[in-house]
Amino acid sequence: MRTLINALANVALMALSLGVAHAADKHLFYIHGCCVKGPGDPKVGAYETIVKELKNSGFNVVFDLRYDDSTAQAQAVKVADQVKSLLANGTAPEDITVAGYSLGSRITLVASGLIANPKINIVLIAGCPIKETIPIDYSKVKGRVLSIWNTKDDQFTSCDRRLPEGVTYREVVLNSSEGHAVFRLTDEKYIKLWKEPLVAWSKGE
Repeated sequence: MRTLINALANVALMALSLGVAHAADKHLFYIHGCCVKGPGDPKVGAYETIVKELKNSGFNVVFDLRYDDSTAQAQAVKVADQVKSLLANGTAPEDITVAGYSLGSRITLVASGLIANPKINIVLIAGCPIKETIPIDYSKVKGRVLSIWNTKDDQFTSCDRRLPEGVTYREVVLNSSEGHAVFRLTDEKYIKLWKEPLVAWSKGE
């Protein structure tokens, strides 16, 4: 009887360890918005809280603070190169998500074209920009694209009619009075608005 109990315990521990390993195999590149002035900027703490929440959802999160927005185009190239490295080392594209908020959404769109893999998960947190501050060739966008935008946002909007035909695409539309800033507020009720659809999308749902 004791042997059976020990065997069942070992099976349970193995299942648990496999579950943790599987969660750790989900890679998420999170790209923040513009105008972070330096280490003392309050936005730093907000983004670090958001990254912590994403890690708690089981992602291996790659997050780089950017103090100079003139490097946005270079960051798109950097993220694309990092994703390509994961792919070259055997990571399944379905296990990689690139997500960006505000300027990070623009960077994500550019990176998706450079990665050029239709199975990568792309999440545009705030949707597509009304005014483009970095060049975006929408015809090159590839991936499974989820756009989460807020009707009260005066800077970003729907991506309808911008993405190429054949791209897997879905929108989640919010109606929050918090406007564009809703996507960087750290209260749990606000993070849930976009985190839950992001997590589901990264699982292929």
